[in-house]
Amino acid sequence: MAMDNFIDEIEEELKRDRHLELWRKYGKFAVAAALIVVIAVAAFVGWRQYQANRQAEAGLRYAEAIGLAARGQSGEALAAFKALGDDGPAGYADLARFQQAAIHARQGDEAAAAAVYDSIARDASVDPAIRELALILYALAAADRAEPRALEERLKPLTTSANPWRHSALEVTAILAQRRGDAEGARGIYQRLADDPAAPPGVRARAAEFLAVLGK
Repeated sequence: MAMDNFIDEIEEELKRDRHLELWRKYGKFAVAAALIVVIAVAAFVGWRQYQANRQAEAGLRYAEAIGLAARGQSGEALAAFKALGDDGPAGYADLARFQQAAIHARQGDEAAAAAVYDSIARDASVDPAIRELALILYALAAADRAEPRALEERLKPLTTSANPWRHSALEVTAILAQRRGDAEGARGIYQRLADDPAAPPGVRARAAEFLAVLGK
């Protein structure tokens, strides 16, 4: 029994020696790896907190700008929306730019409104569906000044049956066709919209009114 205990003690000492040797050889790497994990987790948590704080701050800035606009302080609201559109997080920045364009439009400055909508439509960092909406609004704002065919070409990809904005894009395309004197082309588009059960009621109603004016 004594011999067995002696052997066990020797084995334990050898294990400790091996552990010490392994620690001396690899310990610093283990510590480094552990630190990397801790730093990565801390950075991830910190980033999420930073993003949450940015979103909360942007929400407050957006609400304040809306309040300025509601009180008729258009100049201050315009500046606030522009600032948020320039440095705010995605989402609030997009909304702020749309609000900025809307204020320009209410002030009668269609050129400035069109410029903001166009900047959104051309911004690759913005969600495609939002960019497409901005393009439709740009075409409406620029319809009286821009070359109609150029606008129609930009809208063409939005008029396909799979696009969620197709009805609005077709309606604007018909307006542009009228502007360049193509009454027949406009009439065909309005008829298509008026007969489309999937088109929003407002679009179908306006298409019917235009058809009545143009004559079927």
